[in-house]
Amino acid sequence: MNAAVADEPPEAAPPTILVVDDEPLARQTLTDLLDAHGYRVIAAANAEQAFDLLHEADLILLDAMLPGTDGWTICREIKDRIDPLLPIIMVTARTAPEDVVRTFDAGADDYVPKPFQLAELQARIDSRLRAHRAEQALQDANRQASQLAEQNYRLYEQARHDAEERAELLRELDHRVRNNLGVIMGLVSLERTRGAARPAGEALLSLENRLRAFLMAYEAFRRANYKGLPLREIIDRVLQRLKNTLRPESRIATTVTGDDDVVGERYGFSLALALNELASSALRHGFPDGRTGHLAASILVEEHGIEVVLADDGVPAADRGDDVQDEVLGEQSVVRALVENELGGKVTVDPTAQGTRVRITCPVRTDAPQSDGE
Repeated sequence: MNAAVADEPPEAAPPTILVVDDEPLARQTLTDLLDAHGYRVIAAANAEQAFDLLHEADLILLDAMLPGTDGWTICREIKDRIDPLLPIIMVTARTAPEDVVRTFDAGADDYVPKPFQLAELQARIDSRLRAHRAEQALQDANRQASQLAEQNYRLYEQARHDAEERAELLRELDHRVRNNLGVIMGLVSLERTRGAARPAGEALLSLENRLRAFLMAYEAFRRANYKGLPLREIIDRVLQRLKNTLRPESRIATTVTGDDDVVGERYGFSLALALNELASSALRHGFPDGRTGHLAASILVEEHGIEVVLADDGVPAADRGDDVQDEVLGEQSVVRALVENELGGKVTVDPTAQGTRVRITCPVRTDAPQSDGE
């Protein structure tokens, strides 16, 4: 087979004409004539047969004077309930003005009086088929336009929703960046304005540890999809990192026990930074000369508040010097600023036989974590 011929699109099927006439000779005559002119013809003798074949028809030639259900009734039923666009040409010997009016009142698209000329009948059939194709094309175009409009509306709504989400995300990012920069600036300012200046290296290391604690808390916050901070995980990571940084060669054990709740952003960051200060001081001053020991944190989360206790079994608090006490728990200390000013909490030192035990209590509900903006 020639490739060009093989690629040609298949020819369209010929239109199907449904002939409805109760006279067998008339049905056969119409069938033969129309078939000879290239139409596909199906025939029915009454209303019941016509309705059974209706789904195959592109046009109906309908005799008006049928026994039982007449052609006008059939036409009206088709136009009103089944397919108002299906072309129907009434074939009738009754051509009085009132009969013509009745024909069009029933919804017929055209009529052919009996006896008819074949050329006229074919012209009327072709005319109605062209009009039907045009109506179908317009209907398809309207359907496509409606579908396109609906699709465009969905795309618009999605774009609007996405734009709102992006705007909300940008506002949230701006809020968090400002908050985080504010925290960092606060940490730097606290070091700069502390009472007794210390060597630059020591000050920078202290500031670095604070920033690392802040970063670890932020990473945990991000992993939780910004829903809150896992307090126990953060405190455990802070203690481990400080031990590895400040006393890498010592045999000081660190443990964290207690509730493993998620707290709000504001409380999680502030508590992480406060515990960083307390643990840093304990590791630097509580275990001199290679002394071994234990640094333990415990967490208690209740409906109306959080309690975090950091205890060590190193040098007693009273023997660590007033400067150390002022640095960690003094009125101007980072711990006081974070717990009392930021969280409305309280810091107390519990009396112990040895070492130091610091208790932080904060009045906050943890069953609904909050961000700084809430």
